Amino acid sequence: MQILISMEMDSLEQPVRFRISGFALCLIVLMGCKMQPKGIAQYAFYPGTDDTLAVTSFYNGLEHGEFRRFHENGVLMEQRYYAMGVKTGPLKRYWNNGKIQSHYFFANGEYQGTCREWNPEGKLVREMNYERGYESGSQKQWYDDGSIRSNYIIRDDRRYGLLGTKNCINASDSVGIN
Repeated sequence: MQILISMEMDSLEQPVRFRISGFALCLIVLMGCKMQPKGIAQYAFYPGTDDTLAVTSFYNGLEHGEFRRFHENGVLMEQRYYAMGVKTGPLKRYWNNGKIQSHYFFANGEYQGTCREWNPEGKLVREMNYERGYESGSQKQWYDDGSIRSNYIIRDDRRYGLLGTKNCINASDSVGIN
């Protein structure tokens, strides 16, 4: 994998940019750097091409800022944010046709609020609610044809409603043994 590193240095007006092969070499170069970088943007490319696979930003060695990953056809696959190594804000994923696949929200590294997922045709197939990383309140899932797969509520750490699970069938009943 080809990686392009862009570093912002305290003593330089323009970022330093260089292209390397292999992540281990990247670490060696950064460890041997005499100047301390303020921030680093890492660009990863699909093998043998100049097509961007992912863009990651770091600050003081921690993921910080926007992270983007792309499908091979150049369409945005994922966009998320970090604050000093902790997931924060919206996480959006996209199908390779450009339609949204999922939209989540993070607070302090945990799911928070309403999270949604769509199928490749753009139909909503899942809607969950979270409070500090745990399911909370209404949870809904649909099949691709729009029929209900599950519909339940979380209250006091218990699930109430249609869970979308099937009842167990005794193996002897299914093979006709008495």
